[in-house]
Amino acid sequence: MASGREIHGAFSLIVDDVDSHAMLSETADLDGVSTESSSQNSSSQTPLDSPGGPRERIKQIQVEAETRRGEFARLLEEHAQVVRKLKMMEAEEQMTSSSSNVIGPTHA
Repeated sequence: MASGREIHGAFSLIVDDVDSHAMLSETADLDGVSTESSSQNSSSQTPLDSPGGPRERIKQIQVEAETRRGEFARLLEEHAQVVRKLKMMEAEEQMTSSSSNVIGPTHA
């Protein structure tokens, strides 16, 4: 093909999924399962779209990541509210203490 010649006739092209093995190894490591046995069993017994297959696991991880992201965003907003409230309380305390210091010496 690189030479520009056309191939005539029937031929088969077999493509191995090279990413699925690495992905299964990573998820097996995360789950604490033996990498070799888990990846061999998964790749030889479950098709990509079957229940428990790699695509379903990827979808599950994506959903979990989205859930965690939402929870993290909520916690960040809650933290920001607490910081704002604390700064407001500190500012009020400074105003109160500075105004009492000004008034205090004039009446004394």
